[in-house]
Amino acid sequence: MENLRNAIADRIRAHIGGPEGEIAAALVVGIRAGIPEDINEAMRRTGIYHIISISGLHMALVAGTVMSLLRVMLALFPGFASRHPVKKYAAGAALLAIAGYLFISGGEVAAQRSFLMLAIMLTALLFDRGALTTRNLAISALVIIVISPHEVVGPSFQMSFAATAALVAAYAMWSQRRHARKRAPPAGTRSLPLAILHKGLGAIGALLMTSLVAGLATTAFGATTSSVFPRSA
Repeated sequence: MENLRNAIADRIRAHIGGPEGEIAAALVVGIRAGIPEDINEAMRRTGIYHIISISGLHMALVAGTVMSLLRVMLALFPGFASRHPVKKYAAGAALLAIAGYLFISGGEVAAQRSFLMLAIMLTALLFDRGALTTRNLAISALVIIVISPHEVVGPSFQMSFAATAALVAAYAMWSQRRHARKRAPPAGTRSLPLAILHKGLGAIGALLMTSLVAGLATTAFGATTSSVFPRSA
């Protein structure tokens, strides 16, 4: 598996080249050693270094891409799609895809947590059960503790689970509040430009809130890690 990871990284570097190729290799197979230190420092200072650490974002993109493409492809055959649970087929394919991605990514703690949570969610879809719950996070934590108990004291475990727990809790609170509010006016009463603007502002607000919640949840762990393991000058 390590030989396969290195071969994929070499192929990416050969086609892209430069620091961009090193970052692409880090995103695909988790090999970050070739990224120049000045770029690493720039990403740390701007707060985007987590982008090159394969975790929930990357796993979700892989799963979402596979599911979407497969459902679109199967929708091209209405007869088949109307007789078979294509959503479950797509979920099964996405589960296989993220399993393969976990292996070629190096299997760090954040990737393991993300894979386990997504695997539980996709399996829940296969059995028509609720997907996004704190039980998924707890099961993921227990599995990682059993496999690698020493990771509990590591920053990757702490920050990854802290951010995810905060996001799951925030989403649950938002869902409860949304259901408790009065129903919005029917879509037909809004003009198309206003409807597009409303959707766009809602998406931007969701992204900002996601970043805020995750950032607040991991601030204490990040500060502790920086004080215990300061970077060399």
